[in-house]
Amino acid sequence: MLVRRIAGFAGAAVSAWMLWETITPIMRQISLGSDLATELLNPPVSLLRILSTALLIIGGLLALGAVRGAVWVFSAGALVFALMTGAMIGLGADYTVWADEAILAPFLLVICGVLLFCPRR
Repeated sequence: MLVRRIAGFAGAAVSAWMLWETITPIMRQISLGSDLATELLNPPVSLLRILSTALLIIGGLLALGAVRGAVWVFSAGALVFALMTGAMIGLGADYTVWADEAILAPFLLVICGVLLFCPRR
């Protein structure tokens, strides 16, 4: 049970950092005159990153609180995050765009495995 809570906290903390790293450039561009829809949807990576990190944070906090179903919320966020990373790499995006994701996606999938396979009491 303690391992699940530690994994939930680690997943939520890493995801919160990634959410901050996503929102900061968006807010900077908006302050320079761009609109929100353009920043979120062109390309849709920002929107996917916000959605996946929000799911990861919620799932991590649910795991920290030992709530049933936390693993499914966390797994959905981790899967979207990993697929988004793979799509960016596969489509040939610049490595500076996906470098953080390539490092953190496997880490989040390992946390997902810990939440999935560690027994609940």
